[in-house]
Amino acid sequence: MEKIIDFYEKRIKIILGIILGVCILNCIICICKDIKVSETLLGFGISISFFFIAWAMVFIVLGFQKINPFCPKSIFKFFCYFFIIISTIGIILGIINDTIICLLKDKNDMFPFAYSTCPLGTVYGSIFLYRKTFDKDKGIEVKTNMKITAETKKKKIIKYVVIFGIGFIGAIIVCTSIFSLFKNSEPYKYSVELIENNQDVMEYLGEEYKLPIIISGSMTMNGNGTGKASLSYKIKGKNGISRVYIDAEKENEIWKYNKVIFYKEKGKADSIDLLLNKE
Repeated sequence: MEKIIDFYEKRIKIILGIILGVCILNCIICICKDIKVSETLLGFGISISFFFIAWAMVFIVLGFQKINPFCPKSIFKFFCYFFIIISTIGIILGIINDTIICLLKDKNDMFPFAYSTCPLGTVYGSIFLYRKTFDKDKGIEVKTNMKITAETKKKKIIKYVVIFGIGFIGAIIVCTSIFSLFKNSEPYKYSVELIENNQDVMEYLGEEYKLPIIISGSMTMNGNGTGKASLSYKIKGKNGISRVYIDAEKENEIWKYNKVIFYKEKGKADSIDLLLNKE
């Protein structure tokens, strides 16, 4: 754990620079996708503010150890380790989300927001309080004087590998579940049906077209039979990659479609309204 803490302390400027770069990259992507400049700047401000908000929350939550003498140091150390490990995973997933996922989303569903700033602030706040409570110099001195056997080191390595492994597998399971939910949804299946029954689209795609692996967007389902879906995905055909956009609302357990549009080329206006051509 000391290695993780030292890693952040020694590379604080590099990590901050990467996160700032990600925020700026989001802004550039959003402006290129015709997002309003005011919305882009608002998202940029929120993403940076979350860094300081997260740090403040760490002071509030973990700072009780400093003012409450009855709080065992072992519990405080556990929370420091917990926040640092979980937030490290959050930073990695946040950077992936801020770049790759942001590029996959349709511009109507995008909002310029860097999720990795929040866990980054949590990490730095946790490290700051950890060093304040457990003197760094004393910690190094104790660590030097301790005789750690090879078996103990191995157990520690296994423990951290398991923790990071569970977090990584959990992230994959969550992403897979979301994509599976979208692929099994009625709006997605209906859009594929419209595509396969549209002669113009099929001529453009060719026979060996490929349906998407990743579907981006959002979908909400309420218990009273209502819901909303805003999905976007790519489909690869003989003429390259095309994009399909779906906008639908659910009322009384029945989906009503506002838009199901097939864009021949990404970023181009040439499109086919599948609802108008469904006959």
